[in-house]
Amino acid sequence: MTDTMQKVQAGLVFLGKKSFDIATITCSVADALDRLGEKVEERRCESDAQATIRTRRLVCRVRISEGRPLARVETTPAHILDLGIERRSGDEARAQTSSETLIAHLLAGLQAVLVPDYVQWTDPRAVLTRAEFRAAVANTAAMPKPARPAPVSPARRRKRLPDVEAAYAQLRGHLPGLARNRTEEERLDALRAAFRDPDPSEAAAMSAPDDIREPTAPLRLSVWMMTFTIGLFALPVAAALAVINLLRGENMRLTSQTAALTGMFMVLTTHGQVAQAAQFLGALVG
Repeated sequence: MTDTMQKVQAGLVFLGKKSFDIATITCSVADALDRLGEKVEERRCESDAQATIRTRRLVCRVRISEGRPLARVETTPAHILDLGIERRSGDEARAQTSSETLIAHLLAGLQAVLVPDYVQWTDPRAVLTRAEFRAAVANTAAMPKPARPAPVSPARRRKRLPDVEAAYAQLRGHLPGLARNRTEEERLDALRAAFRDPDPSEAAAMSAPDDIREPTAPLRLSVWMMTFTIGLFALPVAAALAVINLLRGENMRLTSQTAALTGMFMVLTTHGQVAQAAQFLGALVG
């Protein structure tokens, strides 16, 4: 019995001329596949317009081509970024995440960064505007968590798909061949799983709270050494700096500037020039 290859293809449509960084796009797709539990074994940019990402059970191909006539698009697009996933039918049947689910998640991430005019879904006749695609997948409330082949960090579970039936209905309205291979309920389950992880466009919003801490231990130790040194000459200043170090993190730039200002005022105090310096600063501000 032969194990045939199954292919799912979708894409992003750009009406105007646009430059693409195929290496950045490849890395973005590979990282998204990793987050979805598909361990990437190879990523290769074959040209400025084509790349291949391989995992253990699938091959994902990225290709940037000249535009072609599409349904719902009156003018011929300038570019189309085609995204295809190839997987053996046996692997597809055993997979916890279907190819349609994977490609939906990849499209959600790429469209947030590349800002296309249209999104072509897996059926060639199903072309959605970017706003329609985002409206179908960008909701805010939480849903029960499905089984995942690999655990996902809690910081990556903020955005979920609450009203999946409504989102599915919007996509289904543009997909005439929706029920070709799977039942409605199976495809609905796939969409439930597709958008549980956050849209990559929110990566910046998920970053850690304001933290100015230096990244390495030697730098942080140097900050504390400078703080103690300042304390030998100006204890109140060092105490305030120590509080900042504890609350926001050790920062070399802030500590150096504090040390420089402390030394300047010590010199001015020694020579009795504080009043004259204050008058000078007042004149500059005024």
